[in-house]
Amino acid sequence: MVYHLPIIFGFHVPHAYLAVDLFFMLSGWAMAYSYEERIGQGMAFRQFALQRFARLYPLYGVALALGFSYALAKYLFGTPTTATLACIVPNSVMLPCMLDDTQNFPLNRPAWSIFVEVVINLGWYFVVRFGMRTMRWKFALHLGSVLLCWGTAYMVERFLRGYTPADVTEGLLRGLAGFSGGVLLFYCRKQAWILAYFAALSLAILLVFGLKGLSVELMLLAFVVMAFFPALLWLLAALRPAVLEGKISAFLGDISYAVYLLHVPLGLFLVNPLLRLVPGAGLAPTAIRAALFTGVLIAVCSLSYHRLEKPARRWLVARYGKPGRPMGAAAAP
Repeated sequence: MVYHLPIIFGFHVPHAYLAVDLFFMLSGWAMAYSYEERIGQGMAFRQFALQRFARLYPLYGVALALGFSYALAKYLFGTPTTATLACIVPNSVMLPCMLDDTQNFPLNRPAWSIFVEVVINLGWYFVVRFGMRTMRWKFALHLGSVLLCWGTAYMVERFLRGYTPADVTEGLLRGLAGFSGGVLLFYCRKQAWILAYFAALSLAILLVFGLKGLSVELMLLAFVVMAFFPALLWLLAALRPAVLEGKISAFLGDISYAVYLLHVPLGLFLVNPLLRLVPGAGLAPTAIRAALFTGVLIAVCSLSYHRLEKPARRWLVARYGKPGRPMGAAAAP
């Protein structure tokens, strides 16, 4: 939120985009917990796809509509590009827009990672459904994705992106490495030796990058993604600190998806009113604007979760969630 809206918060957090890689890892953990056993037992693809669509799309569609409304208003009263408005067509079906030179999802920039999430979720269904569920497969898939992700970073000599038409593949590689890492961590959540595995991968990447003379910055980013994030996730799950078990954390978890998708379009609509309401560039007015925006965002996201996301998910699953036919005994693991 701060990374995308420094004009409201008054400061910039370098490399805060790494939160997306942690998101992919958390997603792998959560999907393994919620779906892998059911998929292995014969959950139909139609049912799985409906569950993911019902969870992700209603809010995605609303956030996209807000972003489009803002772009349309600027088109009518300002000077936006027609390519941005035209992106509503592919973006409406969660596909990247190749008409904009700078963003895959220019109407709501963070949405590129939701596209990656959907692609990986759908591919992961077939990985699980066709029997690649053993720990050996999990290690193989993770190691392969790490080699692809960081091998690409080695070749381009920078951290991978994923949010522009030129680097869609990079985003998919980032998502795959993080997601497969989260799945692996979930199934090794009681074995401390898994931390040694991630540490060894991290050291190997740093060694190879160092031998090539790549930047210290890139090496530090690799360390955070490949060593710090896995250790953080594993330790928090193992220790289960009380702060993560209470109502406040549950509330923040409930609204986190809405915070992610709504902070940019809401920020676009509110930034000028906030600047007029609380003018000035000092610490005090900036803090007031940041507090006001955060309060409004939390209220809107809470309303979204209880009045949009949960009801829409229930309705879609009830309306279209007729049990699908299993894929056949031969396909079962």
